[in-house]
Amino acid sequence: MIANFTAKTFRAIAFEVRGLQRAAYILALFALLSSLLALLRDRIFAHTFGAGATLDLYNAAFSIPDIIFVMMGALVSIYVLIPELSRRDDTGQYDFIDTIVAGFSLIAIVVSGIAFLLAPFLLQLMFPTFAEGGLLPTLTTLTRIMLLQPILLGFSNILAAITQSRHRYILYALSFPLYQLGIIIGALVLYPLFGILGLAWGVVGGACLQALIQLPAIIADGFFRRLPRLRDVRVLFSTVAISIPRALALLMGQVAFIGLKALAAHLTVGSIAIFVFAYNLQGVPLSIIGLSYSVAAFPVLAAALAKGERGHFIEYVATAARYVAFWSFPAMALIIVLRAHIVRVVLGSGAFNWTDTRLTAAAVALFAVSLVAQSLTLLIVRAYYASGRTFVPFLVSTLTTLLTVTLGAVSVGALDIGIVRMFMEDILRVADVPGVNVLGLAFAYALGAILGAVILIVHFEYRYRGFLRKVGYGFLQAAAAALAAGVGAYAMLHIVGPITLSSTLLTVFTRGTFGGIAGIVCAGVAYAILRNREFLEIIAMLRTRLPLFGKRAPALAPTTVAAAEEQIAP
Repeated sequence: MIANFTAKTFRAIAFEVRGLQRAAYILALFALLSSLLALLRDRIFAHTFGAGATLDLYNAAFSIPDIIFVMMGALVSIYVLIPELSRRDDTGQYDFIDTIVAGFSLIAIVVSGIAFLLAPFLLQLMFPTFAEGGLLPTLTTLTRIMLLQPILLGFSNILAAITQSRHRYILYALSFPLYQLGIIIGALVLYPLFGILGLAWGVVGGACLQALIQLPAIIADGFFRRLPRLRDVRVLFSTVAISIPRALALLMGQVAFIGLKALAAHLTVGSIAIFVFAYNLQGVPLSIIGLSYSVAAFPVLAAALAKGERGHFIEYVATAARYVAFWSFPAMALIIVLRAHIVRVVLGSGAFNWTDTRLTAAAVALFAVSLVAQSLTLLIVRAYYASGRTFVPFLVSTLTTLLTVTLGAVSVGALDIGIVRMFMEDILRVADVPGVNVLGLAFAYALGAILGAVILIVHFEYRYRGFLRKVGYGFLQAAAAALAAGVGAYAMLHIVGPITLSSTLLTVFTRGTFGGIAGIVCAGVAYAILRNREFLEIIAMLRTRLPLFGKRAPALAPTTVAAAEEQIAP
């Protein structure tokens, strides 16, 4: 009976999902679940450790494994593998995956082995302050344990390419909450048993769960029923050749993030933790909005270009971009206005004090300014990958990385200047808070992301004429809705300001909830007044799917997401 129930449950999460909107909403739902678990993870970390040396070490230990994952993961990226799978029949797909798995395994063993040996030397170069404080041995051990993570995540990427090529978005999306669950288990169960090393083993366990959940359905499809081996070395080399520009582009992005963390290591103790906490918080809407639409769009974009349907490709990118702007502009405004409430509710517990809260909230606001830019970058980059033009994202990423790290160093130094520091403290309400220099790193990241997005969009318009014409008005409407959302939320905070409940957490949560609801309502009203296309499509879909919203709506024009997807779906 248990086996029968398990089989039925697995079939329920492994069915195919068609259509951009449906796939995007499923991915967004599970991205929300994963993000909630990530917030729970961060709350546990904040409550247990605060913004201190333990989390600085833990976050620094990701540096080398993340670089390796970027380098090796690009070889097994879904954006490289899915187009290759789509061009092959079943037998060809089996041979191709066997070759990729065997090649990846060989590369992973060699690269991880070298990193294991060189870890002390590399970490001393990246984080000299930890070495000076006698923390290098602990950091080295954490890093060596986490070297298992990129190997497991690489295999998970291979499985994800197969899963997505068969439109099993629920199964694919479920793997990410399991990764967060493993880290939470590490914090709650393994840390009390093994100390800080338990946190590293939790990361490894989460990566293992992410891979294993996808394996049964893939084996049922006929994969991995024989020992993988290099069946065609030329295929491996050609895949590596395609992957190199993307690997370098991702590597540049990782270098920027690690570079900023390295700069944070020279600041007040806990600065790395503040930077990463704020980065993770702004990553929640980024995952739900930008990543969901870009992931859902990619297989269809690749199929459209494979069929030579350039017009459908441009229309599809434009449609996804409008929806990204529709959600991310108001989200940006609400995060900026409600930043302190968000941070206090999510992280404000235990060892995470009021100083940590104020600094993290200010950093979240700076990150949020670039939310739209980051979301659009995710989409445009995947559009380039679908078209096989991987060199453009690499060039833009390289330029953005150099600019971001340079801006980070300059911004940190500029905050030592009295007038600059006073301006930053006044605008972000962090006067007399120690450790303000870390905000220069968030500012640098946001500005770099915005400039990188502008360059990508301009080049995309040059390459695919008509894109800006299709999205420009929608972007202006989204910006107007964001203004309405921000004003509405800010006004409501003043109205409910006198409310005081039994606990500080409940009071902050209630005020933030009222402010958020007011902002959402104001954004909706703005979209309705402007007759925003995406707003009307969503209302029509709700009327069609949910009887609560009225009678079944008539079909929309053939330029809607669903119609476009039906025309170019594989």
